[in-house]
Amino acid sequence: MRTRLHRLLGLLPHVTPRATAMIAVPVLLVPLLPGWWAWGAAAVWLGGWTALLASEYRAAPGPDSLEFARELPAKSSIGVPNPVRLTVTNRSARGAVLFGRETPPAGFEGERRFGAVAVPPHDESVVTLHFTPVHRGAYRFGDPGIRSMGPLGLAGRQFVVPLAEECRVYPDILAVQRYALLARKGTLYELGIRATRYTGAGTEFESLRDYQHGDDYRDIDWKATARRAHPVVRRFEVERSQTIILAVDAGRLMQPVIGGLSKLDRAVNAALLLAYLATQGGDLVGLLVFGRDVHTFLPPKKGHRQFLAVLEALYSVEGKTEESDYARALTFLSTRLSRRSLVVLFTDVVGQEPSRRLIGVLKGLMPRHLPLLITQRNRDIERRARGEVGTETDAFGVAVAEDVLRDKAEALSVLASRGALILDVDPDELSVAAVNRYLEVKARGRL
Repeated sequence: MRTRLHRLLGLLPHVTPRATAMIAVPVLLVPLLPGWWAWGAAAVWLGGWTALLASEYRAAPGPDSLEFARELPAKSSIGVPNPVRLTVTNRSARGAVLFGRETPPAGFEGERRFGAVAVPPHDESVVTLHFTPVHRGAYRFGDPGIRSMGPLGLAGRQFVVPLAEECRVYPDILAVQRYALLARKGTLYELGIRATRYTGAGTEFESLRDYQHGDDYRDIDWKATARRAHPVVRRFEVERSQTIILAVDAGRLMQPVIGGLSKLDRAVNAALLLAYLATQGGDLVGLLVFGRDVHTFLPPKKGHRQFLAVLEALYSVEGKTEESDYARALTFLSTRLSRRSLVVLFTDVVGQEPSRRLIGVLKGLMPRHLPLLITQRNRDIERRARGEVGTETDAFGVAVAEDVLRDKAEALSVLASRGALILDVDPDELSVAAVNRYLEVKARGRL
């Protein structure tokens, strides 16, 4: 039934505004020419106009002569442009000129229209569009609309291509792929990843390699450099099989949207990159997602399968407007950890009461475990606290913003004084900053 409807739509002609304007010529001729000559000229003009449009319609390849295929990413990434490729194969002996409109899910950002696309006879062309999802989850691309125009571009065919299909939006997998690529090339500095000198406990010499941009000069092996006549650095192997727990708060404090993505989505992206890095490095990685209750728990394990399990678990994380219960979540976690672990907690610190609860819970984790608390700065509140005061309303707003920032600074200061690691960064820098801090912890042998 659906295919039959599409075929019927393909029989409908499309006439451009330029061709429609040509019909106005006979209307202008009738008052200018006397008697039946005016009507005769108008009839001739209309006849020629109709024949021309019919010729244009016949010359435009229709849906029976064109074949379409859409290629979506196997796993789309949230918050970044994802390529969507539409391949058009022309099986007719006439060239095709196509205009179209892609149909991404509602809320996807990106240019939907494309054309003119020239497809030579018995050949194919590829159209690549980019769409940016702003939420994770399952979505559906619809059927793209196509216009196939005649040689003069006055008229043609319009039809809908039955290509509807599902797509799934995951955390930022493209960031993981970029990290893997740059790691193989030895150019992680392009992402902002700092080269770290391993000087702490649990490190040992592994091998020598050529110096690369970003390496610490203190790692240069001068004897090997003299022998090879070019800079050579020592590589150190950090102790493996350490345990990393990624604890993601999915409560109300993580719901605010900053720069198009919620704090929760940014935390999920950073957690995914950390999971990849840790599993590649031989560490055991676990995941805890919590709000009022514990929503997801993956016991710490090694390997790529564990990374894929973390990816699927993070894909389905949903934020809830509820107060997170730190005590329940971290008590649940501590009873399931048999060895010292780095607990990376993605949350926020807002208000005195939630801050006191968080301080009390993290105190219970130390010193058996090492907590790393990662929060995101709010530039809007910081600007408000520094804003000019012109009215009573302005003064009230500045005072509230100052209280919020002061409460957060005091809570983070108390946690740092008790031995917790603190990372408070801009949301756009969250993933890179989290990776750098993790590498620093590993390098210094804090676990």
